[in-house]
Amino acid sequence: MKRFLTLVLIALCGVFVFATESIDVYTFLYEQATSMQERLAILKSLSDQGIDGAGPLYTQALSQLLQEYPSLKTTADREAADQCARLLAQLLGSSKYTAAAVDLWRVVENFANPLVKADALIAMGKLRHPDYAEHIEKLLYSLNLKPVTDPEAGEKIAYGAILALEKYQQPSGYLPVFFAATGWYNKRIREQAEQSLPYILENPENPLSELIKSSAYTYDLKLLALQRMEASKAASNAKARVAVVALTEGWRSATMDVKQRVILGNIRKLSIDMLRRYQITDAIVLPLLERSYKEGIDTEEKLGSIAALAAMGTDDAARLLSNFLLALNAKRKANNITQEDEQLVRAIIPALGSMGKAVARPALQAVEYQDWTNYVKTLAQDALKQIK
Repeated sequence: MKRFLTLVLIALCGVFVFATESIDVYTFLYEQATSMQERLAILKSLSDQGIDGAGPLYTQALSQLLQEYPSLKTTADREAADQCARLLAQLLGSSKYTAAAVDLWRVVENFANPLVKADALIAMGKLRHPDYAEHIEKLLYSLNLKPVTDPEAGEKIAYGAILALEKYQQPSGYLPVFFAATGWYNKRIREQAEQSLPYILENPENPLSELIKSSAYTYDLKLLALQRMEASKAASNAKARVAVVALTEGWRSATMDVKQRVILGNIRKLSIDMLRRYQITDAIVLPLLERSYKEGIDTEEKLGSIAALAAMGTDDAARLLSNFLLALNAKRKANNITQEDEQLVRAIIPALGSMGKAVARPALQAVEYQDWTNYVKTLAQDALKQIK
């Protein structure tokens, strides 16, 4: 060991005087080292020097470490090997030495220490070797199912996989990270996944739309997907398209479970609110909004559909609202008005006024001849004044 330390001191002097030959010196020293502890000391010294162009040496050292790792017997050797692997992963990631990706993945597969695996994954993300993105995605998908034997270890590995996929910025990496953000992990891991999502895709319209449409996922997960889309940096038209998908799914699905029906209702209400704010004008949403008005889970959903139709501002939307008002006029005439109907009529009339469409005039004029309160009649008069 004394001879080895002397060589290290000589090498360090050589690095100072002959910088261009420093990598060769360290390579020689590493090859001469006879224990894991000695190799770790050399790697730490090399890391401190910050020498450029050392990628081949790091890769050679990692390949040798992988060969020797299975035969290590003592705890001290295995701990030193773990430290070597973590340091090499960090050095290879910083050096962007892409050729090391194959050995870094072998580290993930063969080392037991979850921190070693995590560092190797993070380094792979920095290298962005195209052959390994799918491997990391599958690993995170598997971890999202929750490891049975050691959840804490699973969290550490998942953290590395999340950061790797953030760096890869592949659309296919979005959903596994999304599932991590909504999964079983502790708050730190979930928050990291949440923070990584915008770096993977600014506009996650495609993966989230597919999730919402799929029968493979639960309603609560679909609601989380819609909320994630709303919080994304995507353009308004992309958010509106996903809202249409979600509203369609909210009416396509059916369940007798009360809790699940509430979740479906929340999906529809958020979708409707998004349609209102992003002012979609596509007629495809008219039957969906009509159904929410007539069959919505609560008054909030019905009022939301009225507001969304008003925001559309089209003749077809005004015609549909007019039909709603005509139906309420008929109920008023039959003396069959509920408290909810009173709320709805007080929303529909101003909505028609704000749209200013002539098609609404007959329904608004008919209010005067029904037994509505003076307040409702005044609303109708004001709305008529807004129609040119």
